[in-house]
Amino acid sequence: MIQYSKLAFALALTSSSFIALLSPTLVSAQDTVSGLDEVVVTTTRNETPRFDNAGNISTLDAGKNVSLFPVDLVNRAPGVQINRGSGQEHLTSIRSPILIGGAGAGSFLYLEDGISMRAPAFANINALLDAMPSPNGRVEVVRGPGSALYGSNALHGMINFVSGPIDASQTTSRIAAGSYGRYALESEMDRVQEGFASRLGISLTGDEEGFRANQGFEQQKLRLQTQWEANDTKYSFSLAGMNLNQETAGYVETDGGATREAYEDKTLSKSNGNEDAYRDAHAYRSSLRMERSLADGASLTLTPYLRSNEMEFRMHFLPGSASTTVEKNEHDSIGLLVNYHRQNANVTYDVGVDTDFTQGKLVEFQSGADKNNFGNPSQIDYAKGLHYDFDVDALVIAPYLHAVWAWSEKTSVTTGLRVETTSYNYSNNTEDGLQGKLFRPADSTDDFTDVSPKLGLVHKLADNRRVFVNLARSARAPQVTDLYRLRDKGWDGIIEAVDDIESETLDSLELGYRAAYATVSYEASAYLMRKKNYHFRDGNDYYESNGETEHRGVELEVVWDVNDALTLDANMTYANHEYAFDRNVAGPNSLESIRDGDDMDSAPKTLANATLTHQTSERLQSALTWQHVGSYFMDASNTAKYDGHDLLDVTLDYTLANAAVLQVQVQNILDESYATRADKWFGDNRYFPGEGRRFMLAVTTRY
Repeated sequence: MIQYSKLAFALALTSSSFIALLSPTLVSAQDTVSGLDEVVVTTTRNETPRFDNAGNISTLDAGKNVSLFPVDLVNRAPGVQINRGSGQEHLTSIRSPILIGGAGAGSFLYLEDGISMRAPAFANINALLDAMPSPNGRVEVVRGPGSALYGSNALHGMINFVSGPIDASQTTSRIAAGSYGRYALESEMDRVQEGFASRLGISLTGDEEGFRANQGFEQQKLRLQTQWEANDTKYSFSLAGMNLNQETAGYVETDGGATREAYEDKTLSKSNGNEDAYRDAHAYRSSLRMERSLADGASLTLTPYLRSNEMEFRMHFLPGSASTTVEKNEHDSIGLLVNYHRQNANVTYDVGVDTDFTQGKLVEFQSGADKNNFGNPSQIDYAKGLHYDFDVDALVIAPYLHAVWAWSEKTSVTTGLRVETTSYNYSNNTEDGLQGKLFRPADSTDDFTDVSPKLGLVHKLADNRRVFVNLARSARAPQVTDLYRLRDKGWDGIIEAVDDIESETLDSLELGYRAAYATVSYEASAYLMRKKNYHFRDGNDYYESNGETEHRGVELEVVWDVNDALTLDANMTYANHEYAFDRNVAGPNSLESIRDGDDMDSAPKTLANATLTHQTSERLQSALTWQHVGSYFMDASNTAKYDGHDLLDVTLDYTLANAAVLQVQVQNILDESYATRADKWFGDNRYFPGEGRRFMLAVTTRY
């Protein structure tokens, strides 16, 4: 296993950034600049050059993902670490630790062509299972707070799945098979006629055998898109659906007397102590974008949309008999995005309002016996029977203004302001008060108002070099589960109250430099962030609603054409994520305490991945990929540590005589033992074991 010390990694990253800053002296002014014409849409909701963006944004080619899991594609971006659990389940970090619970669901915004795939207050911690990457599209990743154009959930980052253009009649199909009985049958059919274009995408994927015992899934996705134009108005219609049936494997735990960790044991790592765990989910989305051209180059865009989501799953991650708990949740939404865009000689601005109305429901029921408190056997933590049963109506209204000013020929300034109001009407359908240590609040109406300003600057050092500064605040109203799925804190005799929970805020300062040359382009950035009102579940199984954290780091992203046959695509991250408050839990139930300045758990300081691609011949292309996850603490008290891991993958692309592409990928070629996630829970080290050496064989055709 390759090991890097913190100092060595930091020096490598700093040295790379320093070399990058000096590199203009190494490249002739006559060289053809590359990478300057790439267009992105996420940060402004309109097509703009990525090179002039006042902040970071990474783009990923969705067509290059061989895996059945969108996680593997998104993890190629710097500063991103998504832990895939069982099947399509995952936990996300973007300039953050791995976050769980309401924080894990509500801190990241997942979009499909600019529209959130879930309602703002009803986010899904496994949100990527809804995504359907287009083989002709891309994924845009923004790290840190979103712009004023996006509100709740755009706290630590955004992931936008952008459809490719429908500009020619063609069909792209892929058939794939691999280890553990995995398969994929996917097709995207584009048809273009005079004045009308359509696309039908179908994806059938599955994992019949599973890496773990009694693990597997079947998933079906479908999306229909149409585009046409009439009377100076462009129309884009989308209808998408997803169905998932999954048999889930839970954590494996290390026994007290074990000489090695559970994920290192080949037999134990393939076991499944939660054979009855499952996750069934359905999601449907529809939208109609209507963009009308107005006088003087302005445009007005109206986008009404509908969404419906249902999910049922066993909460296998709860302790003991509480792991028999089943949650059922659903929500239905109707929304409207209104945007007025205008470009003048000195300013380009967007004015609009986003509106979302959602009706949601959650039921949680434990079929197993009471789970008693390990420190006090007479006290019940999780009681058999109904835990929660509530309905919530949520209304979000958010006006915004976003403007880019031409301050001078070389400098542009971006300003933005968003004011978001969130109103919840909550109804409890069972008895108020405690059930075990779980607390069910009485009916209430709760309102939150959040203001998100943004100030950015881009300065043109030369045609091919930019420096940027980005100052932003993002905020998220509490998730409905933050507010209404409460519990007795126990250790201090206090019961959580809805009135004590406030919106999370994240203030961010980012400084960056980007450059592009004939053979190399790169971007280096540094950031400092502070979060307040952090709501999370700690290692004592209590909730904290007023936490504070600090986040700072540096990131480097490089694409280098070494020669005509060899290309290096790499990124590196060095970051510190720390608690900025004290929380000392007293009593016999105390498993961990939090001290100001301690490292946050599940927060590796170093992340990196690099792909070296070689055009071996006219038909054969080979690629070697290295993935690095540094060591990290498994608990907030910083008493247990995961060592990190390094993995190597190999991919071969061979173009057949009929222009079809045969792709062979072998992941974890050294068959390393590792954990995709490691944490400490009720005194035990527990892990999601990483998969061993595995392969995927795919054939892609375009005609």
